[in-house]
Amino acid sequence: MRVGVDITALYVAQAGIFTYEYHLIQALLRQDATTDYLLVDYSPIHGGMSEPLEPVLLDAPNARVVHCRGLRHRRLARWGLVQRLGLRPLAETIDRVLFAPWAVATRSVMRRRLASVLAGVDVFHSSDVLLWHQPGALNVVTLYDLTALVLPEYHTAETRELQQHKLRFAREEADVVVVPSEATRRDVVTHLGIPPARVRVVYGGADSAFRPLKDREKVARALAPLGLQPGGYILHVGTIEPRKNLARLVAAYGLVRRMLPPPLPDLVLVGTTGWQFQEVFDRVRALGLEQAVRFVGRVDANLLPAIYNGALLFVYPSLYEGFGLPVVEAMACGVPVVTSSTSSLPEVVGDAGLLVEPRDVGALAEGLAGLLRDPERRAALAAAGLRRAASFTWERAATKMRQVYECASSSN
Repeated sequence: MRVGVDITALYVAQAGIFTYEYHLIQALLRQDATTDYLLVDYSPIHGGMSEPLEPVLLDAPNARVVHCRGLRHRRLARWGLVQRLGLRPLAETIDRVLFAPWAVATRSVMRRRLASVLAGVDVFHSSDVLLWHQPGALNVVTLYDLTALVLPEYHTAETRELQQHKLRFAREEADVVVVPSEATRRDVVTHLGIPPARVRVVYGGADSAFRPLKDREKVARALAPLGLQPGGYILHVGTIEPRKNLARLVAAYGLVRRMLPPPLPDLVLVGTTGWQFQEVFDRVRALGLEQAVRFVGRVDANLLPAIYNGALLFVYPSLYEGFGLPVVEAMACGVPVVTSSTSSLPEVVGDAGLLVEPRDVGALAEGLAGLLRDPERRAALAAAGLRRAASFTWERAATKMRQVYECASSSN
């Protein structure tokens, strides 16, 4: 069997989407020596400016990376120089005039390049950014969530537009839609009207690096440059953006500091800023929590296991998740989890974490305070989380994805 896999997202994606695709492809190559994998990067999407991935992806003799060139669909209004010169209104007018002919030209070039590169594949798997239907193949696409459709107010107009194109592609051109949870599968069936038989669940996983670290001195040394101490903080990992619900988390943390006597652990937020992040910083200042809420920013992936291991609690009150990789990573490190009772998160956590209504600041505060008061319950949740996380592995994900490919190929 020959499988084409679009890896373009690995050059542009961040956070959960990058992690899911990166580890899944690696696991597929490790366990599947009988399939020929053609890993396609359509470089016009990212401009060819990203680091090459061949050293980490070409880890199998049956895999080949192809960088496919073409025309890049540019918009003048997005150029920083145009915005700095105050020319955005003029640029937007030009973009509207040129959009249709430029789209035709870029699509025509893409059609010629990709149809040739992918000729003869049995399955083609589109990523999060390249929407391509390969004639003569079974076409698979992954939908990570429907957040731009379900919660449009938490996304930019550009993101909503891109997601609309992707959802249309999934509905009208994909033979199989892969999703990371049963909750997302229900959303896809309900909101997009795609028949259930066309939607397959492939859960994400936690890399083997995410595990309890017994050498606490080593953990302490890893945390020291960040000014953190093991057991001295409540942790959140994820992009600072409205969907992650961090303004309410800060408010709940402020309530906890009034409910319990000092000393209390800090609240540590690990992750980059997304969009509309200023509300979170404003809430910290308004509540006078500048010394208790720590914004660490992006950290090296190799440091994340130690950061999880050093946390007293992990909290993830997101309003909507297609899967929620940080929750699995925290459980795999033996950290008790507090998370939302919405979307996929109850499915992922099961009874191994504390579930709260994410829009209820008081409930979130009570949940955190209750666990801070109760070390025995924290220990029980930590143990349950370890057992739960063991069911989410990239090897298992790769096995499920191979079944998708094989079923699709045999029915073609």
